[in-house]
Amino acid sequence: MARVLVVGAGLAGLSAAIDASANGHHVVVLERTKTVGGKGTSQNKEGFSLTYGPHLLDKKGPLWQLCRRLSKRKPASSSIRLDKIEILGHGIIRPRGNISKVIENRRALKSKDTAYHVVRGASFLSSWDSNNTSRIDALSKSKLLVSNEGWIGLVGRIAAALDEIGVLIECGVKVESLHDYGVKLKNGKRIEADVVILACGLNGARKLLTDAYPIRTTETLANPSRTTASIIEVGLDSKPLRDRQAIIDTENSTAVIDYVGIQSILSTNGSHLSAITVGGLTGDVGETRFSSSEERLQFLENFLDSQAGGWREHIVTDLRQEKIAIHEYCDNEIDGFAFCDVGIILAGAWVKSDYILADAAVHSGRTAGKNIGKAQH
Repeated sequence: MARVLVVGAGLAGLSAAIDASANGHHVVVLERTKTVGGKGTSQNKEGFSLTYGPHLLDKKGPLWQLCRRLSKRKPASSSIRLDKIEILGHGIIRPRGNISKVIENRRALKSKDTAYHVVRGASFLSSWDSNNTSRIDALSKSKLLVSNEGWIGLVGRIAAALDEIGVLIECGVKVESLHDYGVKLKNGKRIEADVVILACGLNGARKLLTDAYPIRTTETLANPSRTTASIIEVGLDSKPLRDRQAIIDTENSTAVIDYVGIQSILSTNGSHLSAITVGGLTGDVGETRFSSSEERLQFLENFLDSQAGGWREHIVTDLRQEKIAIHEYCDNEIDGFAFCDVGIILAGAWVKSDYILADAAVHSGRTAGKNIGKAQH
């Protein structure tokens, strides 16, 4: 049995703790903020579960499967429908009564050729990246879901499971440095551990590793970069998208989803719009289109004005973020066990994985938790 310390209580850290504990190790989780879940955190306000931007869950993905395994109660969910997704300038993906267009779009989606507008639109909606086609099959087969529990319910399932098996999660604790014995906290306290799992984001992990292993970190985590987004989450007492569940502007990397339109149990009336504009700032991967995050957020508001007319007059509650990281990269693919010889494992959506976004975070976390032995001294 190893003493395992997990730094970060986002999806990667919680998933790592689940599997490390299940494999007989003594696990403690430290979280810098006051809440668990990281970007999977949501806030219940006025009957709406507001989150940090839109996300559709893959029914076959690691996050959904983990949540199902941890509870006897199957999560209620509904799939987004291709006949209710509009790509601006190109219409509905599966238009009713237009068989030739349905066949044309189906063939394009099957090819995954991003030369087709419908493929770029579907890629953006499923991945927030018009060139990432990894989840197109899930979208085409009605496997991208909205849960009636929201993010807070899914994260709650994982946190409840950890509590049940006696894993300690301490929030409001900042790790200052890595050492042979484990870690040192900002308050000066030392915590001993045989294995440390860094699940605190690429920037957080890189800072801790650079202080301890500067040359090696520069080589292993070379030239970090990221893509950020602006988001607007808003609960309305109206239905401005009408029969549409999602509208995508691929030319401007912008979209809006109506969660209630997909999963009606989330609200008896009204709608929950989750809108996003991706990239476009200096420092983001790709073309610079905005001078500031404030300008990008204003662009997103204008998009909602044009596609969800009157939304401002029907706001029940809202949450806005000018800048949030959604993709993180390095020049080379990052092996989660690159530092295992010094007792450190890396976990997060930025670690090499066959998945992306939340599923990548959970997959890397579970992989770390199952392979503690690789990092034991």
